[in-house]
Amino acid sequence: MTRHRPAASSLGPAQPIRNRARPAEQIVDNLRGQIAGGQLERGSRLPSEREIAEHFEVSAPTAREALRALASMGLVESRHGSGTYVTARPADVVTPSLATAAQLQDTTVAEIIELLAVLNLRAAELAVVNATDADIDQLAAGRDAILDGKSRDEILAGVEAFLRALAGSAHQPLLAVISDFLISVLVAVELELFPDSVQLWREWTGSLADVRAEIVDALRARDGTRLQSAVRAYHANATNRLDHAPDHGMKLSDQRLARVMTRLTTRP
Repeated sequence: MTRHRPAASSLGPAQPIRNRARPAEQIVDNLRGQIAGGQLERGSRLPSEREIAEHFEVSAPTAREALRALASMGLVESRHGSGTYVTARPADVVTPSLATAAQLQDTTVAEIIELLAVLNLRAAELAVVNATDADIDQLAAGRDAILDGKSRDEILAGVEAFLRALAGSAHQPLLAVISDFLISVLVAVELELFPDSVQLWREWTGSLADVRAEIVDALRARDGTRLQSAVRAYHANATNRLDHAPDHGMKLSDQRLARVMTRLTTRP
């Protein structure tokens, strides 16, 4: 059976290339604006390099350079034999910029946890109203995955799922994207700094089992006061544990963590 590629999306009006010394940048600005504005929808196929070059009245290599720049931003991806598609995954767009800013500002691991606590408290406030039953079930599944984890990686995957579910239950996309970045950083840092000891991770995560259960129960009961109290207790415990860790003041710009951040922000 022959598979047909989806028809390419139409490009919006081409702005005149003002600076012929840097035409690719102007094409990037034009297409990025169309993607952000929804004229080029996620999942749609872009015209070919040749068609883009003709549209903007530039050379094919210039069009190719612009597409590569958009790909590096996480806005499009090239699929062999099929073409270039709009992906525009918010996390792919935001993560490199936030990671660079955090390193330039000498942000510490402790500060990442503090910011995540602020966002989780806001997420909890919104979740009481916005969370669906499916959201709460997903939060409970993350709680259970932590308890059922047979290895450090499985336990941390459960922690990651639990925190992402809490942020997602707020149904505020920007909050979820920024929380996703902070959670990814914390998990990557913990994998780098702390030993691969199942006993250690069971003890650490086990100390918060009751609090995580309270978060789930409070949200299921739509009890905002209980939920806020439980989220505060969760982060107070996590911060106290971090204060006793030898690397709690480590900056994300330190050499050891810089490698972690590079792996985190490099798209496959």
